[in-house]
Amino acid sequence: MIRPALLSALLAAALLPAAPPTLHEALVAARADRAGDPGVAAAFQRLARAHGTPLYIYDRAHIQAQARALKAAFGPRFPKLRILYALKANTNPTVIGLLREEGLGAEVVSVGEIETALRVGYKGPEIMFTSSSKGPGEIRRAIALGTVLNVDSLDELGQVQAEAKRQGRKARVSFRINPGVDPHTIHQINTGISESKFGLHLEGGLAFKAYERAAAMPEIALEGAHCHIGSQITEAEGYILTAKKMLGLVKELKERLNLKLAFLDLGGGIGIPYRDGQQVMSPEDLATALQPVWKEGVAAAGYEPTLWLEPGRFFVGGAGTLLVRVNTVKQTPLKTFVNVDAGFNTLMRPAMYQAYHRVRVVGKTQDPTLVDIAGDVCETGDILAEARTLPRPVAGDLVAILDAGAYGFSMASEYNARPLPAEVMVDGDRATVLRRRGSHGDLFRNTGAKAGGK
Repeated sequence: MIRPALLSALLAAALLPAAPPTLHEALVAARADRAGDPGVAAAFQRLARAHGTPLYIYDRAHIQAQARALKAAFGPRFPKLRILYALKANTNPTVIGLLREEGLGAEVVSVGEIETALRVGYKGPEIMFTSSSKGPGEIRRAIALGTVLNVDSLDELGQVQAEAKRQGRKARVSFRINPGVDPHTIHQINTGISESKFGLHLEGGLAFKAYERAAAMPEIALEGAHCHIGSQITEAEGYILTAKKMLGLVKELKERLNLKLAFLDLGGGIGIPYRDGQQVMSPEDLATALQPVWKEGVAAAGYEPTLWLEPGRFFVGGAGTLLVRVNTVKQTPLKTFVNVDAGFNTLMRPAMYQAYHRVRVVGKTQDPTLVDIAGDVCETGDILAEARTLPRPVAGDLVAILDAGAYGFSMASEYNARPLPAEVMVDGDRATVLRRRGSHGDLFRNTGAKAGGK
C-alpha cells in the first residue's frame, strides 16, 4: 500500500510542468517535426536573440553519433580500416577538430583546406589531397608536408615527379580512378561516370598505364588507389560494383607490376535523409553489402590493403540547421512568397542542385498554407523551398531549414554585399560561437576602402 504522504508527493510531481527542452533536445525535436512545440520554439528564439539570423547551428552530439555509427559498422568487418573526413562538406575548424577527436583523418581539395587541417592539429602525413586541378604551389606544399597526393592525370604526375625531384623527396602518390559507375545521384555530384572530369579511367587500361609509368619513377612512392563515385548516394549497389572494379585493379597491379598498394580508398558519398520519412542505407547496410565483395577481392589479389573511406555529408549534414527570420509575406495571383533574411548566398544547394531541405516554421502548427520560401538575393532563382505546405508564417517568425550542415556555410558567399552568417555549436543546453557574424566592414577587407568612407 502506498502511504498517503508518498501518494501526495507523486501526484504533486506529476502536476509539475515538464522541464523545458535543452537546445540539443530542441534541434532533435525540430528534426522530428515538433518545431511547433512552445518549448522548442522558446529554444530557437533564445538562439536568435543571442546570435541573430541567419544563423548556422550545429549539433555536436549528432556529429559524434554519426562518426561512431560508421566506425561501429565498418570496424568489426574490416580490421584494416581508416576513415577520413572530407573537409569540403564543412570547413569550420571546430567541426573538423571534433571529427579529428573521433579518430578521423583528413581529405582535402585545396591548399586552403590543407592549411585548415594543419591548424586544427593534423600532420601532413594524415592528410590526403584530392583535386583534379592542383596548382604548382599546392603540389609543392603537399610534397613538403608528406601529404598523400591523389593524382588525377598523367600531366599532373609529371609535375609531381618534377617537384619531388626539386625537393629531393619522394612524393606519396595514389591515383584517382574513374570506374565508370553511375550511383544514380544528382548529376552535378555524380563523379564516377565516364563523362565526369574526375580521375583516370579504367577503360582502355588508362589507369593501369598510369601506375606502370609511376612505378618507374624513383621520385614517386605509390601508396594507393582512390575513387569517389558521387555524393548523396542512398543505395549500396554503386559501391558494390565500384569495389569489384577497384579490387580487380588491385589484383592486376599485383600480378603485372608486382605492386602491392597500402590502401584502397572507396571514397565517401554516403547519403542522408533530406525528407521526412525518407529511407536511406545505414552504415550497417553498406558495410554488410561490401564485406563479402571485399573478402573475395582481397583473396583473389593475394593480400589485403587498408580500406579507406572519406565521407563528409554523412557526418555533418543532418547536424546543421539554418535559422532564418521572415521579413515579409507576399501574396501574388499565383503564389504566396515567404521572404526570409537568407538566400542562395547563405545556402546554395537549392539553387545549385534543386536540392530539397525540410523546413519548419518555429512555434506554429495551425493554418497550413502552400508557400515558397524565397531568399533575399536579387535573383529569380533564389528560392530556398518551393511549394511547401507549412503553418502560415507572418513577418518576424523564425523558420528552421534542416540538414544544412554540409555544403551550407562552406559554399556561402557575400553576393549582393551581404555579410556571412554566424555559426554556433550546440552541446546540451549551451551554444558556443564558432564563427562570428560577418560585418559590413568585412566587405571591404583587402580593398583599402573603409565601411562608411568616401
